[in-house]
Amino acid sequence: MNWFEKLLHLLQVKMKTPVTFGWFHILCIVITFLSIIFLYFNRKKYDEKQLKIVLGIYGIGTLILELAKQLIWSFNYDPATALVTWDYQWYAAPFQLCTTPMYVSIICLFLKKNKIRDGLLSYIAFFTILGSIATIIMPDSCFTSDVLINIHTMYLHCGSLVLSIYLLFTKEVDLRLKNLLSGFYVFLILVSIANSMNITFYKTRIIGDETFNMFYISPYFISILPIYDTIQKSMPYVVFLLIYLISIYLGGNIIYLIAIGIDELTKRLKKMLDSKN
Repeated sequence: MNWFEKLLHLLQVKMKTPVTFGWFHILCIVITFLSIIFLYFNRKKYDEKQLKIVLGIYGIGTLILELAKQLIWSFNYDPATALVTWDYQWYAAPFQLCTTPMYVSIICLFLKKNKIRDGLLSYIAFFTILGSIATIIMPDSCFTSDVLINIHTMYLHCGSLVLSIYLLFTKEVDLRLKNLLSGFYVFLILVSIANSMNITFYKTRIIGDETFNMFYISPYFISILPIYDTIQKSMPYVVFLLIYLISIYLGGNIIYLIAIGIDELTKRLKKMLDSKN
């Protein structure tokens, strides 16, 4: 092995596969809440610089972990024969609903405040938060025996949740219907890119006999998402795709309404406390 392959081999540190609400899962949840609390109490210092720092910590940090994950899963070393082989795992290609905040955060690092950036950040605030919450609550299917992969998984999803909430309580993403809609338009663009990749990669046989299912909506592979897999098996593909799009839109609306409710409650509590003082 050369030095790079030795490094990858060293990074393949093993651990007992974490379980839901085990020590690793709980630790990640605690760090997530502490991060939200820290940023919340520093919201008065909010400015463009702070936003870029938060976006950079999440986006660049996730990118580094994602690159390490892709390399580790593609690298194989057989200690019996000392043979090194490389085989890219197409199913793990990083273009899912939960990985798109990485790209969006990095792109927004280079954008000034405008309609495009508002739409991109609204997408994180209202739509990618759905995948973050689902994974944080039920992470079993994402946990492995690889330490770095588990760290990547929780940094990706917990960090995205922190970022979504941060964008809302700092008012970087205003609670206006136009922001909800612009976030959904971004989602539709990314869904279109994902399915174009699904179709192109399958038709050109770039992936060989491997699975490639970005956003888990490929017409050629059954979704691994609970409920959606049953829908895809039992209904025409077009119906499945429409249900997927509508359900994500409704989910974003629920997050939007919850955020409005929390914002209104916070205002009333503040008003009550001010009146007593």
